[in-house]
Amino acid sequence: MAALSELFDVFYVGGKYIKDDWGTHMTGQICVRRYGKKTDNRPAIIYIHGAAQTGTHWESTPDGRPGLAVLQAQEGWECYVVDQPGVGRSRYHAIDLGDLTHYTVEQLEACFTSPPHDSFPQAKLFTQWPGTGKRGDPIFDAFYASQVGHRAKYKDVEEAFRPLAKELFARTGPAFLVTHSQSGPIGWHIADECSEMVRGIVALEPNGPPFVYPGLPLFYTQTQGTKAGTFVRPFGITSTPLTYDPPLPDGARRLEFTQGSNVIRADGLVDGARIKAPAPKLPNLASVPVVVLTGSASYHAAYDHLTVEFLQDVGVPVEHVYLADKGIHGNGHLMAIEKNNKEIQKLIHDWLTQLVAKTAS
Repeated sequence: MAALSELFDVFYVGGKYIKDDWGTHMTGQICVRRYGKKTDNRPAIIYIHGAAQTGTHWESTPDGRPGLAVLQAQEGWECYVVDQPGVGRSRYHAIDLGDLTHYTVEQLEACFTSPPHDSFPQAKLFTQWPGTGKRGDPIFDAFYASQVGHRAKYKDVEEAFRPLAKELFARTGPAFLVTHSQSGPIGWHIADECSEMVRGIVALEPNGPPFVYPGLPLFYTQTQGTKAGTFVRPFGITSTPLTYDPPLPDGARRLEFTQGSNVIRADGLVDGARIKAPAPKLPNLASVPVVVLTGSASYHAAYDHLTVEFLQDVGVPVEHVYLADKGIHGNGHLMAIEKNNKEIQKLIHDWLTQLVAKTAS
């Protein structure tokens, strides 16, 4: 039997000492948990959670099944699960990290576990939450117990994580990234900072769409308290600039874009904003394969195509996979912990395996 240290360990990356009125403390570090052990030449996989989640999102489901990282480690991959700075097992300190936002029961039910059928076009297709999705159901209560405060300003999230990328890769070696929702922009920043270390990105419904809140007025009014069409992402897929070619002007505060109608079309997709042509390119991501996965019953199903169009416009090699096209139906935004997460894991496993084989040939 393998020693526990060969299958699992915990370490911290980053962190700096600062002094305030209370004394000296460390801030900005991230907790990283490793599952599995490298036994071949396959790159590692780094998992980064979304808003209100922690690394436990990748480790287990609310009804007690293995999470995606554990399932993947069981397939012989070395997997690293990260808690974002100031979140979960990565120490939070209010004075230097600021206030956190907390989701209510009502918001999580409407967003993730029991969306009203009239809140967005695809909501009626939702079948994969393991339980009723309502407060009082033991599975929902276990899910809600796992939720934590999160940093709501994406500028802060991006600026906190990007400086940690090189030190993280010093521990993991070259790796694939698996991101979800809020951590989607973190993935773009990590690849921009360390493109030579990122072997590919699996983005589960990354934060989007570019530039503005999508035209889902009932959904966003109910869940976010924000008007559809509000300008929110000045650099399209990120809130802070990436490395563009040609370079952005000094002090640039946004990318130029063309405003779509921001209404839902007959096919259920939002006609949204697009980066203005000719689009600058992202040279550091030009050699990083990306796949964006979208659930058939998620609010992201209405607008993930806009994120993919942005990536295509700026020269990133990206595939867009609607899970339903692969025979995987009924998933919402939290596909990693829904009933069929083993099917999601197999899809990711196959994509990574094919990429490894293609790189080796």
